[in-house]
Amino acid sequence: MKKTASFKNDLYNFSVGFFMGGANVIPGVSGGTMLFIMGAFGKLVDAMRDIASLETLKMLCRFDFKGLYNRIQWRFLIGLGLGILVSFATLAKLFVWLLKEHQMMTFAFFFGLIAASIITVNKQMKKWTIPAIISAIISTAAAYAIISLVPTDTGNAWYIMILCGMICVIAMILPGLSGSFLMLIFGQYDRVWSVVGNVAHLKFVPSELLMLSLLLLGAVIGLGAFVHVLNYLMKHFHNCTVAALIGFMIGSVPRIWPFQHAVETVTNSKGENVVTKIAYELPGWNSQLLYVSLAALAGLALVLLIEFFASKRQTQEN
Repeated sequence: MKKTASFKNDLYNFSVGFFMGGANVIPGVSGGTMLFIMGAFGKLVDAMRDIASLETLKMLCRFDFKGLYNRIQWRFLIGLGLGILVSFATLAKLFVWLLKEHQMMTFAFFFGLIAASIITVNKQMKKWTIPAIISAIISTAAAYAIISLVPTDTGNAWYIMILCGMICVIAMILPGLSGSFLMLIFGQYDRVWSVVGNVAHLKFVPSELLMLSLLLLGAVIGLGAFVHVLNYLMKHFHNCTVAALIGFMIGSVPRIWPFQHAVETVTNSKGENVVTKIAYELPGWNSQLLYVSLAALAGLALVLLIEFFASKRQTQEN
């Protein structure tokens, strides 16, 4: 019976990683939202806090591998990591293609996904107080300011890659903040996901592997420092922190509004057109609206379905 339960947990951790990885590929959507909905957000924060701790460092220096094995949640992290890797290998290039060829329908799907995510994350709120409302308003404004930034190509110098990895990994685990969108802002989106796609399909180029290593180094540094702050906020200021996460999601919604078009572009150093200004519009009453609505409802239904099974599983565990 225990083996069956362990396998089910492994499968669930893998599915959390898969959904998290898929969400992180899309600019405007956060993998942290999937973590929150599926009840794994706190568990990941705790697991990363255990790794990025002084006690773990002491064990490593003493070569206390048995202590490290018992301290760190290896099974959870491996299952999550494998899910993310499989997601990147199967979905990264697909989503990049969908964004280029079918942007409206892709954005509609994820618009529905975020709308449902706001509803589900709101269930984590104990009470909407004045400080929580202020926190949500500030984070909404901050998220909207971020998505209004003009994309630029920051190059691929080693320190840029490390900094990019630090910032983007924090955004990737926070509900409402999209690591991929920040990559888009830094001009790294196509570059990074192309490399990830190549590595996932066993196409190894030394320069690309170096770039990926620098990104991972930045991710480890950023995550190691940030999880302690996040853990403290969640334990001592739970309501205001969750309200801020909801605000980040609300503020990021306009970025994936399906009915938008570029009004200003600039040509970067690679000869590619980069959008610098977007116009948003209301949909007309036509067949296109029907298809977009169905795509949004599909995203909405997917999140609510995931949340339903996650809640049912949590109830069974309790």
